[in-house]
Amino acid sequence: MRGQPRPSIIAALLGSLLATVAGAEEPPSPPLEELPPGDIERLDLESLLEIPVVSPTKEEQRGARTPAVVSVISGEEIQARGYTSLAEVLSSVPGLYDVYDLTTHNMGIRGINGGARASGNVLKLMIDGHPVDYRPTTGNFFGEELIPLQLVERVEVIRGPASALYGANAFLGVVNVITKSGEALNGAQLVGYGGTVRQHPGGGGALVLGGAEGPVELVAGLSAFYIDRSGLELPASSPLLEEPRNPVATRGPSRDDISRPRSVFAKGSVGLGGGGRLKLLASIQNLDAGGEFQDFGPLSHGTRIAVLNQNYRLAYEVEPSEKLSLELTGHYLHGAPSSVERLDLGRPDFVLLSSSGVEGFGASAGGRWEVHPILILTLGADFVSEDHLLQTFDRLLTQDVIAPDGTVLRPVGTIIPGEAHGERRVFRNAGALVQALLSLGEDWSVVAGGRLDLHNIYGANPSGRVGVVYAPPEKALSVKLLYGSSFKAPSAVQLYTQPMTILDIQGNPNLEAQTAHTVELAGTHGLAELGELSLNLFALGVNGRVEFVQKGLYLQAQNILQEWVVGGELESRFQPTPALKLRLSGSVARTVSRSAGVLLTGAPEIHNPLFPTYQVYLMGEYKLPWAGLLASLELSPIGPRGASQSNALRKGTDYQVPAYLYTAAALSVPQLHPWEKYSTRLTLRVSNVFNRPWVEPGFGGIDYPHQGLTAFLTVVQSLGNP
Repeated sequence: MRGQPRPSIIAALLGSLLATVAGAEEPPSPPLEELPPGDIERLDLESLLEIPVVSPTKEEQRGARTPAVVSVISGEEIQARGYTSLAEVLSSVPGLYDVYDLTTHNMGIRGINGGARASGNVLKLMIDGHPVDYRPTTGNFFGEELIPLQLVERVEVIRGPASALYGANAFLGVVNVITKSGEALNGAQLVGYGGTVRQHPGGGGALVLGGAEGPVELVAGLSAFYIDRSGLELPASSPLLEEPRNPVATRGPSRDDISRPRSVFAKGSVGLGGGGRLKLLASIQNLDAGGEFQDFGPLSHGTRIAVLNQNYRLAYEVEPSEKLSLELTGHYLHGAPSSVERLDLGRPDFVLLSSSGVEGFGASAGGRWEVHPILILTLGADFVSEDHLLQTFDRLLTQDVIAPDGTVLRPVGTIIPGEAHGERRVFRNAGALVQALLSLGEDWSVVAGGRLDLHNIYGANPSGRVGVVYAPPEKALSVKLLYGSSFKAPSAVQLYTQPMTILDIQGNPNLEAQTAHTVELAGTHGLAELGELSLNLFALGVNGRVEFVQKGLYLQAQNILQEWVVGGELESRFQPTPALKLRLSGSVARTVSRSAGVLLTGAPEIHNPLFPTYQVYLMGEYKLPWAGLLASLELSPIGPRGASQSNALRKGTDYQVPAYLYTAAALSVPQLHPWEKYSTRLTLRVSNVFNRPWVEPGFGGIDYPHQGLTAFLTVVQSLGNP
């Protein structure tokens, strides 16, 4: 029966894991001072207030004192739960929600999603502080194509505008993936993945290595996956199914819906004379996936989305004194669809090729200056230039074009350039920032900062932040009052893209810049030896956010005039017994006003489109008494999500897709030693344990099905020192 798991495959995976650990002896727990970097889960819960974070200020601080609402997910947590993508890692962070169309992850935050083909562009995604977004859309890669997760030391998530520190695209939040050092890796690891998506087997592999010798450090990794999501049907909630002569009526379920994500990451550094250090970073993402649920051609059985994104950075760091550190960087970026991409509209005579891309470079200079024991200044300036090939769509003929007399006018394989083919625009932005971090005794600290961005299209755009933190070191307590603002320029696609066909997205060169403001009140309190509890209340105002909305025959990029969202977020961890750890988090977000003057007269007005009004996440982890086996269970009730504006318009009324319960379970063996010198780690993760289908709101008249029960066994084999 379609959609049902093969019990034999899951049983085989589970049996393999249990058979491997049977009879193994549990290694003794190391003392605290011998814990490897990033092994946060082994610390007692009360010390989580002391986790060092760098993203909120670019200055390492303990979490209780940092002037931002930050969630930290350690590399040890990632490995113990068997995550294979950053999207899975972020699923437990309160305030974030992912709408997955089985090609890209459209991550939203605090009640706001970027809309059609946004790919989470309301967030800034970085690796080691360097942005890795796909510049034509400013969207992000949250899937397996981002980075081998075995390289991740921790993930820091800032909720709230952060442009004052990270520039134009840190619009509503920042995700910073911090990689391990060569010393922490200290060798090579071979990683294998095997599993199933419903009845379809899949797998992948990765190789990671790292080491440090004298002044030289090296970290590198590459990964590749093969995942088959075929056999899914269009959800019944899709407005397209109610329309006469709908194009998917006879197409059947999805087929050949294969995802082949690949990633390469490397960083290295060498110490130089005078206390300086030269550092190099390279990050390559290759998204390659079938697009059976793309809004422009659902279930056409011929779409393949393939994008190659590259970022390279060279940096020089030096500390002339204990109170002063400087950094100079230069970077190069390139992104474009690869040669295998095909966009199928369901036409027998042609498919489309996306003609778009970007090439750019930038430079920055910054520093940290301890002016006084109570005052630290962070200063910086940067410049980036991007040369964009504007997105249009060429036609690749799949049939001969024949004249009435039988003459072949255009043979199969001919490429007909699209409208505005070859047009280019250059985007330039220069920015400067200053931040002051003031310590008022041991209990109080204040942060204040600002940034000015000078954009060649949108002129001068200021961003600011101010925060007051009360965090006495002798108490497990932290209280924060925060304000932040941000600026975001519309992307090249939002400004200039040409539509593929009617009802497709269309750029708008008259767009205005986007701004956001947030006020937050956050508190964290330790509960003796039981755990800790954090609560955050926020009010978020967004002006001019760009979204594709119905305008005549197209979904045209328009500025939403103003929207206000209020809500709260809960994050807590408890340890009632030495063997049992519990984590409870949740969030609520509600749009209290949304002024969208661009909507058609009489069109349904949508509040909180694509975003649940509530989310709850409960994770329990139990350490079994043999082989260090960790068992975890995740339960997450997700509230109803409102339809997109385009879908509500096609249906003639606002509607919601139903609430659902997400479930996942994992078994992990942190260390086995089948060979004396080399360790093995096994983790089995099963997502959507009960195989209960749910629906995500989509665009273009369709909603998205979930891929169903997914099980993956991850084997990490140490290969010793490189």
